[in-house]
Amino acid sequence: MKDSFLKSVILIVAVAFTASVAAQENEELKAKIEKINKEMQVAMLNGNTDAVMANYSEDAISLPSYSKMAQGIEAIKKMNEQMMSSGMKITKFETETIMVSTCENNIAEIGTYNMSFTTEGTPGEMSDTGKYLTIWEQQPDGSLKIAVEMWNTDTFPTTGM
Repeated sequence: MKDSFLKSVILIVAVAFTASVAAQENEELKAKIEKINKEMQVAMLNGNTDAVMANYSEDAISLPSYSKMAQGIEAIKKMNEQMMSSGMKITKFETETIMVSTCENNIAEIGTYNMSFTTEGTPGEMSDTGKYLTIWEQQPDGSLKIAVEMWNTDTFPTTGM
């Protein structure tokens, strides 16, 4: 009986320790992702597509709201450049990471975004809020690259609600 009790206590301590280590690891990954997100936000505001694209894996997939899927870094870069050459100018872009979850060398990030932008031919600034899911791949050197991204707006375009 004592032996069984001792094994149970050891098992409980081991599980608690493992959960604590995983939670700490997730917080560290969340901080790392938030730092990359801030750097990408600055690059977006400055129209620096190359700096943004440096955070994508070569075979990344983008699943944008109201647009077709883009597969591969070159297709994603082309999509971003087309958006910017259309006269759209992002004036504010902020994200909030709500949670991260890990599975092997992949990290799922779920968050929300808030942005403002202007477009040619439209009076004044427009804004949008929404949510996103990013799957990050941890590289052999410890860096993170976007493998899959998906976002969509909270606002229905024809009603503004």
